Amino acid sequence: MNTHRDLPSIMLTTRDYNDLLITAVFSSRSTEQNAGFLLSELMRASVCHPDDLPDDVVSINCRVIYRIDGSPERHAHLLVHPQDLVFPGAELSVTTPLGAALLGLRVGDRMAYGGSNGQPAHEVIVEGIEVRLVDDDGSAENFRAASREPHMGTERAHC
Repeated sequence: MNTHRDLPSIMLTTRDYNDLLITAVFSSRSTEQNAGFLLSELMRASVCHPDDLPDDVVSINCRVIYRIDGSPERHAHLLVHPQDLVFPGAELSVTTPLGAALLGLRVGDRMAYGGSNGQPAHEVIVEGIEVRLVDDDGSAENFRAASREPHMGTERAHC
């Protein structure tokens, strides 16, 4: 995956895009080393209304199941904004290289990440989306799970 055209397409909701753009811009002004990768991912994303986001796309506040570097071991984390990180063992900040790589991918997609500062690059593959939390009216009390079983489908919708 050495060229831009080799990267998988990614899709974000308008709300996630706007929130993450602000996060990435502020992070790039500090010493946050991962802000450049997050910004580059945001710049190549397709943006859609939250209601039009397909069920098989990784978004903020979804629990994503994935594997790294072809390992048989599966991981699952809730992808969150850095300020919402409460349980680091169960959650993954979108500002980490892995979090930014997962964002916007579809089930079955692969994405390279890392590879800076002499570290070897890794590849993540999305295995499924187990739960998506939706904030319908802006309050944390009204989250609802979009599904209880991992979404392993491959049908694609466009917005």
